[in-house]
Amino acid sequence: MTLTYEGRSHRIAEGQTVLDALLAAGEAIPHACRAGACGACVVRVTSGSIPPEAQAGLRDAWKARGYVHACQCRPRGPLALEGIGEGLAVPAKIVGREALSSSVARVLVGLDAPLDALAGQYVTLHRAGAARSFSIAARHASDVIELHVRRVPGGLMSPYLCDRAQPGEELTVQGPHGHCVYVPSRPAQPLLLVGTGTGLAPLWGVLHDALEAGHAGPIHVFHGALDPEGLYLVDELRSIAASRPNVRYVPSVLRGALPGMEEGPVDAVVARHVPRTAGMRVFVCGAPDIVQTLKKKLFLAGASLADIASDAFVPAAA
Repeated sequence: MTLTYEGRSHRIAEGQTVLDALLAAGEAIPHACRAGACGACVVRVTSGSIPPEAQAGLRDAWKARGYVHACQCRPRGPLALEGIGEGLAVPAKIVGREALSSSVARVLVGLDAPLDALAGQYVTLHRAGAARSFSIAARHASDVIELHVRRVPGGLMSPYLCDRAQPGEELTVQGPHGHCVYVPSRPAQPLLLVGTGTGLAPLWGVLHDALEAGHAGPIHVFHGALDPEGLYLVDELRSIAASRPNVRYVPSVLRGALPGMEEGPVDAVVARHVPRTAGMRVFVCGAPDIVQTLKKKLFLAGASLADIASDAFVPAAA
């Protein structure tokens, strides 16, 4: 079969993904997770039949415009494609960064064009041929987004963002994706926010949006990590819980708990404090296996599937 990308024709084998075929042909296609989760490899089909599975998880407006995950697109006939276009990605610049812990940095990115994104969703950053996804922890004014980035040794993007990024340096922001956003329709509903690692970032956004909207129901925030070094914003969250009677914050680690922290798997910690989840709005973010475990256990504890929003942080494929 013939695969045409930006006017250049290549061969694609039956069952091969568009991403693999284009990479094999020497095309510089940004990619990361290869699981259809991060959105880094999204391209637009301009001619040909789109396999439904290639658009799984994309927004309806993007589906209507022909966008697909290249890593999930296995054509059944000739296909013509182009790269991401206007409205899907916007130019941006580094505004600032600061360390939140020994391994996590707060990175501020200024948008050069409007982006319809909310705190709690995630975006994909493109720079120097690399693409990685990060959650929006906050929006500052209308044109600056805050990201929480964990340094991955040897990574293509995170060491730059955590250690070397300078104000004014350019990149591209693509997105948004994800469903972990606060909707102020039920202000008395209890909220349960559970995250591991930088899965705290979208929960930080949800928490602040809920408080800004005057959410009156209880808000339970659980943040888990391997050890105390994996936690961050501990003092800030404790301060919020101390000043807001409806907010409870519970940090936990698998080993080496310090005073004020609980020890054990985060799902077990949550079960001790919130044994029943019926009627709660639940947000779960973090590593895929932990997210799946939590979703199952919180559903069995009473939460409706319709009330569970989750985003798994799928790592970049080797």
